[in-house]
Amino acid sequence: MFSLDTLWRARYRLLEAKRRRVGSPRILVVGVCQAGSIAKAMRFLLPDAQVDFISAFTVSRRYRRLADLIAKADGYDAVFTSIYLPPFKDGGTITALRARPNVRVIPTIVFPAYHPDLIHVGVQDHATLRGLVSGPMGHSHSAVVLYAYLAGFSEAEALRLFAEPTFERLGYYDFWNESVVALRNLGQEAGYDLDASLNRWSRRGCFMHSINHTKLFVVADLARGLLTKAKIPFEDCDLEAFLPDDLAELGSWPVYPEIAQHFGVAGSALFFKAETARSGPARTMTRAAFVAAAYAYYANRPRGDLVNGRVQRWRSDPAVADFLHAAAGHAPAPATLAGGGATLSTGHLAGHAS
Repeated sequence: MFSLDTLWRARYRLLEAKRRRVGSPRILVVGVCQAGSIAKAMRFLLPDAQVDFISAFTVSRRYRRLADLIAKADGYDAVFTSIYLPPFKDGGTITALRARPNVRVIPTIVFPAYHPDLIHVGVQDHATLRGLVSGPMGHSHSAVVLYAYLAGFSEAEALRLFAEPTFERLGYYDFWNESVVALRNLGQEAGYDLDASLNRWSRRGCFMHSINHTKLFVVADLARGLLTKAKIPFEDCDLEAFLPDDLAELGSWPVYPEIAQHFGVAGSALFFKAETARSGPARTMTRAAFVAAAYAYYANRPRGDLVNGRVQRWRSDPAVADFLHAAAGHAPAPATLAGGGATLSTGHLAGHAS
């Protein structure tokens, strides 16, 4: 039986079809969360166009074979897709889709420089994107807090690690150049020059909500840039005045004041948590509240699930472990195996980091 909501949606689609002018473009956007926001921006820039979005996280359930998705895409004037696509039954990959003449790749924006402490925890299946451990900020975790928990630090000791000497010792102030190189490579992979974009975005301060969620003005800029590359004319408007920032609603990691001062941007010690059915309404958390919540989450997970490459390298490096124990005011670190220090990772192309 049809619900009122189903009938309303059908009526809306009929009215939309009548409203669209003959000859207005049909656009398909396929991709991760960044692509969903870009599709919404394109709808505002092209009020007479049909702009459809298919999530990369569900596309293989709707289209078992890539050939089926390509058949769908061939019915559009322009297709924009993220570089990440899940496995299909026929073994098809992004290479086959992007070979179509109407397909252009959306550059994946991953930029950890403003949030060098943000990591993901768990062993992720790159095909399904499952396996990550959730915490008070969803899949985003603090490397120093995870280290502190695994090392047996108290919450008060963990809080002492949020300090400039710690961030300097861990190389957090050195992430900028590596982030720029990684972003440039992601742009080249998509055939999109991100150098000029980075200059524009960085002049406005921090342009990321987290390492892989961009702020609204980046979404708007990419939507315009992609339409321009596809030679689709649009009526420009102040998208930021009325377009909702969907990626902000997923939560926002703060630019720590110590990091912000180094880069000359606005900073904060408050974590913005998204609304979820499990954890309640959206709210901000102080560092102390965040550490307490993280410890509570970790205490309910098997210790073997709390894995992260960077934190493991710290734990295996005697010099780093001794420094962190001293910075926290904890007892000297136990004997550890020799290992590497902290390094930047932008993760795989769906935008996750380790």
